[in-house]
Order: sequence, then structure tokens, then C-alpha cells
Amino acid sequence: MAKGWLKIRPHWFFLSPGVLLISFFYFIPVVLVFVIAFTNMDQAFNWRFVGLANFSRLFTLRDPLIPRIIKNTIVYIVGALPLTIIGALLISLLTMRVNRTASLFFRAVFFLPRLIPPVVWGFLWMWSFEGTRYGVFNSILGSFGLPIIHWFIKFPMLIVIFANGFLGISLAMLIFTSAIASIPRDYLWAAEIDGASFWQTSRFVIIPLLRWPIMTMTAWHLMSFINSYVYIFLITGGGPYHATEVWALYGYNTAFKNYQYGYGSSIMVVLVVINVLLLITLLRSFGMKKMIERSRIEA
Repeated sequence: MAKGWLKIRPHWFFLSPGVLLISFFYFIPVVLVFVIAFTNMDQAFNWRFVGLANFSRLFTLRDPLIPRIIKNTIVYIVGALPLTIIGALLISLLTMRVNRTASLFFRAVFFLPRLIPPVVWGFLWMWSFEGTRYGVFNSILGSFGLPIIHWFIKFPMLIVIFANGFLGISLAMLIFTSAIASIPRDYLWAAEIDGASFWQTSRFVIIPLLRWPIMTMTAWHLMSFINSYVYIFLITGGGPYHATEVWALYGYNTAFKNYQYGYGSSIMVVLVVINVLLLITLLRSFGMKKMIERSRIEA
């Protein structure tokens, strides 16, 4: 027993800093949010236990904004997730077909958004789609004698989808490019000898071998988009008239702008549960258990 403890103890020594950080900055806040969700805490931090009243208000749709928030969230995810995964995959495949210098240049250009602070990235999108003649795209339209477009009134959701989608492309592109580079060249040469075109090679050889990276990036960005609100908050603030307010941003506004901490916490509790359920569903659909199980072939 003592020898077994001595073997385990060094592992806990090295793991303890990470465990403490995760516990302090993740698990404890999550527990507190769950507790506050059953209270009516206000801006003065006065509270009393109200049981399931906040969840009742949420699920019985006594909050008239909930249907619109759900619709916005679904539209946002359905638009941004395919843009990120498919866009990153296309860029990775295409840049692997050009010479090394051009490939590095294009990947560096698409990776630039990751190097830009969120406030600057949000400002660039606000400036580009400014609804006056001083906006970038309206200036271009004006130079051709065309009328200005009030972008944030006509296409607010499209703007935030592209803003977050292009930001997500950079990370997924880096992962996909590394995965494609690790594919044995014999597979690609065999496909070329058989007369397969570039798109046939990509569809039947490369993409099936990228199942694990695609699953990882899909799960990563699905969770990211469900929980994201920072760039939407910076670019549109959820407006106009709640047109781009998604679930996470609504929870933030409810708690920190309307000072309904109890109700806001219940919104975020629902978000945590949805995250867990979607992640489990996604991992099962990709067959994660089969991909991480021990190989039956002895090396």
C-alpha cells in the first residue's frame, strides 16, 4: 500500500498546479453560478432562495425575448460553424498545392486575426461596415456613384457570422494543414498513379484521414460559438433591437446590464448543460471511443 502511494504521489505533485487552477477558475465559478441560479440576487447582492422560479420563467417562455434569442443562436451557429470548418479545410487543401513560399504567405494572412486584439478586430469590422459614407465598403460604393448601405441594419447577423467565422478559420486551418502534411506521401502518389484528380484525392484520401482533426475542430468551434459573445458584443452589442443577441450574450446582458444575477445565472446554467449534451453527442457521432482504443495490432 505504501509503495503504491509513493508511485502515485509524484504524479499528483506535478498535476496539482493545473488541478488547482482549473478548480479555482472553472469548477468553483460553475458551482457558484448553479447556486445563484436558484436565487433572486440583484445589484445590491441581496438574495433569497426562489427554487425553480428562474427556470420556470425561462422554460415557460414568460420572457418574450427567449424565442428570438434561441433563433439568433441557431442561425449564428449554423452559419459560422460550416464557414469555419469548410473554409479552413479548403484553404489548407489549396495552399498545400502551391509552392512553399506562397503557401506560407496565404496561411500567415489568414492567421493574422489571431494576432489582433479582440477590440481591434471588432473595431475593424465596425469601421468596414459603418453605415455612413465614411465606412470602408460605403466609401467604395460611393466612388462608383452607388448609394450607401446601412449594413448593420440590413445584414447584422451576416456580419457577426463572418467576423467570428474568419477568426475561427485561422486555428482550424493550422490544425488541418499540419494533419495533411503528416499524411504519408505514398497514399497521394498512389492516387495520382490511379488517375485521381485533385478533388478526388482530397475527397477519398485526404479528408477520410483527417477524421480526428475535423472532429476536434468541429467540437472545439461548436463549443466556442455556443459560448461566444465577446465579438458580437464589440461589433453590434446584440443589436439592432436584439437582432444579433445570442444565448451567451443574453445571459451576460441579463446579469451585468439588467442586474438580474439570479435569472442570468439560470440562463448560463442551461448553456452549460447544452454544452455537455452537444459535446457527448458529437463525440459519439464521430466514434471517439474507437479512435482512442488500443490497437489490436502488436507492434
